Amino acid sequence: MSSSALASQTLQLGSYQSAADAQLAKFQTQNFTTGFWQKQADLWVSDTEGQHSIRSFMGWLRVVDDMLPAVPEIEQFVQEVKQAGFRHVVVMGMGGSSMTPIVLRQAFGELAGGLPLSVLDTTNPGSVREIEAAVPLAETLFVVASKSGTTAEPLAFGDYFYARMQELKGDKAGEKFVAITDPGSQFVTQATTQKYRRIFLNFADVGGRFSALSYFGLVPAALLGIDIKTLLERAQTMMRACGAQGPTEHNPGLELGAALGVLAQQGRDKLTLVVPENLSDFGLWLEQLVAESTGKQGTGILPLAGDPLSAPAVYGSDRVFVYVGYEGQPDEENRQQVAALQAAGHPIITILLRDALDLGAEFFRWEVATAVASAVLGINPFDQPNVQAAKTATNRLMEVVEQQGQLPQTSAPLASENNLDYYASSSGSSAETVLKDFFGQAKPGDYLCVQAYLMETPALNTEVDALRALVQQRLQLATAAGYGPRFLHSTGQYHKGGPDTGLFLQLTTDHPHDLPLPGRPYTFGTFQNAQAAGDLQALQDYGRRTLRVHLGGGNAEAGLAELLKRLEQVLA
Repeated sequence: MSSSALASQTLQLGSYQSAADAQLAKFQTQNFTTGFWQKQADLWVSDTEGQHSIRSFMGWLRVVDDMLPAVPEIEQFVQEVKQAGFRHVVVMGMGGSSMTPIVLRQAFGELAGGLPLSVLDTTNPGSVREIEAAVPLAETLFVVASKSGTTAEPLAFGDYFYARMQELKGDKAGEKFVAITDPGSQFVTQATTQKYRRIFLNFADVGGRFSALSYFGLVPAALLGIDIKTLLERAQTMMRACGAQGPTEHNPGLELGAALGVLAQQGRDKLTLVVPENLSDFGLWLEQLVAESTGKQGTGILPLAGDPLSAPAVYGSDRVFVYVGYEGQPDEENRQQVAALQAAGHPIITILLRDALDLGAEFFRWEVATAVASAVLGINPFDQPNVQAAKTATNRLMEVVEQQGQLPQTSAPLASENNLDYYASSSGSSAETVLKDFFGQAKPGDYLCVQAYLMETPALNTEVDALRALVQQRLQLATAAGYGPRFLHSTGQYHKGGPDTGLFLQLTTDHPHDLPLPGRPYTFGTFQNAQAAGDLQALQDYGRRTLRVHLGGGNAEAGLAELLKRLEQVLA
């Protein structure tokens, strides 16, 4: 099949082109593409244990071939759901189980014949309440998605809404629930006991962040009304272009991955994504895939989604810009700025989709590219050795909660002003001195990561964007931002396992309208607070530079506005 059946990809690497070409030539002599499709693990690492874990997680390479025959079964299930009178879907998962539905929902919008879909991937009590209030509970299908079947958050979401449904439907509550999980997970037992409407068993050899084209992505896609057969067929075309049936002359995944790997080796390790508004959530998916796969052993590629696009002078030599858009959508402002960045000598990669159904192929292109870039860097893309650190610290805190009924007291803040409390490992006795000291640690090539353990709202997003723009303009720093605990399951691996180039600004708040968790001695708010504290502890254990600002008074938007005002003065 010709490459014209694919979204176009253009690499304008400037002075880095020869290094990328040399890497591709090296791959040719290694017979890399053939080895890649044969799951030849020594292409990545030399140790036996690492090779075993690589081979056991490469099922994503051919998952499209497994899923195409399952399309009628999934579509039949969707018909049954509609006939049973369901009017809304809530997908509850974390990381790889929730990112794909978020991307597809935004890219496709509401489709005729589809069901409106919400995604719950935060323990914030306000967000849980918001979803509960927004959906017609009695006519809502709840999809609980957890690969391992042990992930704390989706199980908590499932328990909460199952209890709510029992109040409405008694012992028929399970008919409102669907599970997507791996065979043999303990969640299968729970879903069977609770008489779930359906249990979709995924593939044990497909890791969470590589699961977009498996049941985790396709069941929600079909419920949205997306033509999943075409989505998969386009992914299959990309598979062939990437060498699924033998090496091809132009391999888009190989070329993209080699470029990203070489650029990262030469210090351009911040993959800055530029997209039109209707593809902005693609960055959430890409962040997890690339950061969690490559961010380990002190190296990695940091994808930046939502980093404000500015004049070339703002950027250092740590960037590669990737524009992903649509052929038929002008998006002139973004494209002009990208052209200016190229003229200034920054490497630029451009991918133009024909329509949203090309996302099937795009997921696959980026999965291949991420695995290839990891081979260039000599790391295992399929493990996440540092993710466990925050989970372990959180679990220890939750044990304290279960014994004592509350979280342990934190040490006193360094400074408290205007309802804001500042906690830092650095020095200072006023808001001004703490902020100056924290941001004074920034060096060229560093990045600021805003970690918001808050309820996501449009107003708060606007304020976080303003904070990122301010830091970028005044300090010329790359910026990343994420809502907790969502990022713990994605970029959190890079934060602890990648290079020590991050400044971590953690934002927390009170939960005046908390929600109890059925069968547990704690609330959603306590759970989120423990995750924030556990994450902070893990970052500090890895020697990362941290500042926690607690936005008091229960009004996060007012608190963040106050912090912004103070930062304006400090960074003037």
